[in-house]
Amino acid sequence: MENVLSNYFERPEDVNVFPINQGYINSTYKLSLGYNNYILQKINTSIFLQPEIIVSNMLTVANHLKSKNYTKAILDVIPNKNGNYLTFLNGETWRMTSFVPNSVCYDKVLSKEQAFAAASAISEFHNVLNDLSINRISESIPGFLDYKKRVSDYKLALINGNKNRIERAQNEINFIQDHIFLIDKYLEIEFPKRVVHADAKISNFLFDSENETKVAGLIDWDTILPGNILCDFGDMIRTYSNLKSEDDPDPINNFSLENYQAVKDGFISNLKDILTEEELKSIDLTAFVVILIQAIRFLTDFISDDVYYHTSKENQNLDRTLNQINLLKSINQHICIN
Repeated sequence: MENVLSNYFERPEDVNVFPINQGYINSTYKLSLGYNNYILQKINTSIFLQPEIIVSNMLTVANHLKSKNYTKAILDVIPNKNGNYLTFLNGETWRMTSFVPNSVCYDKVLSKEQAFAAASAISEFHNVLNDLSINRISESIPGFLDYKKRVSDYKLALINGNKNRIERAQNEINFIQDHIFLIDKYLEIEFPKRVVHADAKISNFLFDSENETKVAGLIDWDTILPGNILCDFGDMIRTYSNLKSEDDPDPINNFSLENYQAVKDGFISNLKDILTEEELKSIDLTAFVVILIQAIRFLTDFISDDVYYHTSKENQNLDRTLNQINLLKSINQHICIN
């Protein structure tokens, strides 16, 4: 670690390093030097094949937010001593960013008020970025929001996958088959392309350390890419209205209609004059499709012998699939999906 720190600090031995265990992709550390704090990350280049795109997107977004007097924290990428925003060392890629003081993050939504606050914050984020030319943003993970490819990969896995696992997952396969027409319907809609955060889980929102419903900033800009901003709404519904852990297949008390409505109200709050009539009409459909795609991704991995998602127990990807399907069934009971 000292070799990495020496690229940023004259006296790396004076820097205190604290691992942050939240997050599944990059390795993250809080750095403290006197009264100054920073975030240092080792970028997972097996996921982010071109880390230069991440930095370019971050700089573009940060500069635009500053020009618009954005009210919340802005992530600054801090160059190393050579003036470079990425540090390459022993086959590893590192990046340092600013630290947001007096803030805290949560792994689960605590209340409908907090769900509304987070949704309102990302709504503001999208509002301020609405006039940023999408041509200035590149895909950090190519095909990440390509739902047509996700379905194609799933169908291929049904042909070439583990036959025993396919048989075990027949109920889940039947559910997906009965609802896959909604993905086709979604794909027929021409949504405007805007800047998508693409990872709007609650742990990527920093809240004031003294107020759990006051958002200090939105972090983890690595997945920013051009696409349909309603996908951020769908991902928030997927994680905020789901009261179960992602691998809990129990359907009892798994859904919060209050959180669903709070996220919807918050997301629309700063976008009323921006979202098109077609987008507003399709907002619930998009949420359903985002969750269905995630179920498909989990099931694809299960019948492909768990090659993508890390598993710590038997049938975990199947349990994850069922968790998403249970959420969809609950949503179907309360929300009219057009």
